[in-house]
Amino acid sequence: MDDKMTEQITSAEEAAATVSASSEGKLLPNKKKQWTVSSVTSMLLALIPLIGFVLFSGVTLVVSFIIMFSDADLYNLQQGFSWNNFEGFKAVFVSGWANTNLALNISKYFYRACGITLWVASTQFVTLAIALAISVLLATKPFGGKVFQILFFVPYICSSVAVSIMWRWIFSSDEAGVLNTILGTNIAWSYTPSTMTWTIVIAIIWQAPGYGIVMYKAALANIDKEQYEAAALDGAVGFKKFWYITLPGIAPTTFYLMLAGVNTGLLTYDIAALMIPSGWGSDVGGTENMGLTLMRLVYYLMGDDVAQLDPAVLSSASVISWTLFFVTAVIAYLLFRQRQKSMEG
Repeated sequence: MDDKMTEQITSAEEAAATVSASSEGKLLPNKKKQWTVSSVTSMLLALIPLIGFVLFSGVTLVVSFIIMFSDADLYNLQQGFSWNNFEGFKAVFVSGWANTNLALNISKYFYRACGITLWVASTQFVTLAIALAISVLLATKPFGGKVFQILFFVPYICSSVAVSIMWRWIFSSDEAGVLNTILGTNIAWSYTPSTMTWTIVIAIIWQAPGYGIVMYKAALANIDKEQYEAAALDGAVGFKKFWYITLPGIAPTTFYLMLAGVNTGLLTYDIAALMIPSGWGSDVGGTENMGLTLMRLVYYLMGDDVAQLDPAVLSSASVISWTLFFVTAVIAYLLFRQRQKSMEG
């Protein structure tokens, strides 16, 4: 009986405390947030990047999306937009379509640029493998390892303009051409269709691994050394340690580098444009269009000598840009999905 009375008293006390707390909460006045000079200043500083994005990126994104379906003058948007009956899409995706006012077979350039862009983007996997191999070697702490790490990183921080000029000099067909001087040949590497794209690929492979080397070296240093010791006790040596411990340990870094590398490869413009002559007529982006990437095609179609001739050309440039965006987004989604599956597994 005493136990029951004690429980009832405890319950009554808890209920009274709850009612008292709620009543006190009602009596307390609602405190409004006070805006101070510091908080207002912080808010304004935080809004600066957002305002910049809206003005310089957000507005242009909306305009480019509208231009996909309409004709417009890029230099006089006040004239408005007029529906173009998907002329921009037809010019890009319908093979053999040619504008009536401008004999420009955009679909031919588009499909060639797709092939070249995929070719160039695939080199990112080569640079990733090179970066991993060099990082593993540097992780063994060889003599002069820090010096080699700096030397490997120098190409990455070099300007793409400087890198392009250097490789143009190496592949030059005149007497100053380094490669021709070494081989004793006289090949126009940057003008010959069979070698033109390879010059871009080689320049990218030379420049790109530096960043991956630094990232991989940091990732390798964070792997728990006890895992290698436990694997050695179980009889794992050499490649087995690398396959079952090193690769899983650096998987997040590999995922990031792969995602960033593919995105960079798909958006290649500067090295291709600086190394390969622009060309003219049907040879846009070099002889037989072998130096034409998608971004380079977009810039070509938006040029004053092309975009002003017919509104459908500008619409086609917008279609290609958004197509590249969606392809990049799909690849990123597939990589994220594969990463999620590997983590769950």
